[in-house]
Amino acid sequence: MNKAELRLAWRAARSNSRAFGRAMLKQPFIISAGRRVAELPRRELSDLVATGERRVVLSAPQSRHAWSLGAAEQVVLQLLISDRNVHTAFEFGTFNGATTALIAEALPDEGRVVTVDLPDTDFRATQHPDAFSAQDVGAVHRASVAKHKVQQLRVDSLVLDTTPWRAWADLVLVDGGHDYEHGFADTRSALAIVKPGGIVLWDDFDPYWHGLINGILDAAAGRPVERLAGLPLAILLVN
Repeated sequence: MNKAELRLAWRAARSNSRAFGRAMLKQPFIISAGRRVAELPRRELSDLVATGERRVVLSAPQSRHAWSLGAAEQVVLQLLISDRNVHTAFEFGTFNGATTALIAEALPDEGRVVTVDLPDTDFRATQHPDAFSAQDVGAVHRASVAKHKVQQLRVDSLVLDTTPWRAWADLVLVDGGHDYEHGFADTRSALAIVKPGGIVLWDDFDPYWHGLINGILDAAAGRPVERLAGLPLAILLVN
């Protein structure tokens, strides 16, 4: 091994050491969040929707991104919309708009979905997904056949004024910032926006996102949040 190769090997080892150190520092927080998740009751999807054959669609491959909603979660979302008579939906975390389009296309003709993501400047400053830029936010829903059902908001959800949508939505999907601050604020907003008899659904409900988990459960303040069996989703059925 020559000197150049030795330098590269040393840098890689140092980098891996730092990554390992960061991962180890996170472990107590992940374990603590895992305990909170494990204490929640578990809900089967079959408790929420009728059994039997259904027609669902998946987002087109060209609209998929590593940050996009997973295929199983897409199926759950469509089943909830169809079986629970959802007409109005609110989404935290537009990203490329693939999930927004999926919701809009699953809603009835008179249905409406409002979706929120960061303004361009804030997105550029804080978000760095691969092969994705701020102007791509919402691109998929803007090209959807159901684009007329969509209202796009570009505002940090930390400062979102929920007044126009108080008790408006049959379904609220929370899939925005994965830190404590956004988990808390988005959950608090979701609880204001969802109507009686509606549903709040949280994506990436996994202890790895310990800040998000703690923010959600702290904001829920004892409300009956449940884990959806077999998926990184949590759900609240609002009375």
